[in-house]
Amino acid sequence: MEFFEFADVLTTQEEIRTRVSIDSLPFLCKEIEAVDAAEELGRVIYFRHWGRFHLRLEQVMGGIRFSVPDCPNALAWTVTTGYPPYPEKIVLHATINRLGHDPEFISATKDLLAALKTGLEQNFNSESAKAEPRPFLMADLRCNL
Repeated sequence: MEFFEFADVLTTQEEIRTRVSIDSLPFLCKEIEAVDAAEELGRVIYFRHWGRFHLRLEQVMGGIRFSVPDCPNALAWTVTTGYPPYPEKIVLHATINRLGHDPEFISATKDLLAALKTGLEQNFNSESAKAEPRPFLMADLRCNL
């Protein structure tokens, strides 16, 4: 399953990588209560709905990806900008490895993204995404033969 939110924030992938981290998540997202030290699977994080899990962070094109390696649903979400569907906003995209799930889990996942969207909009000091859109630029990764 996929879940989306679009934060009305005009920013860069560099600013996302600087300002959105495992340590900043409890300040940006009310659905995340706390973080703790690292263990073998990653940093320990406490979700309001789900309890204690591990969390990993990696850089991806346009921003970052969080993954929960010990989640039975393989929850992961990205925080990116500069690419479709809304290159002028922050795109929040979460996935789980199921075609469907119980309504409570779906609601909790939607709440996670909605809370993060609100936190990003409140804490980023950027102009509104209603400003002039930036051109979509994607690096050409093909080899010149």
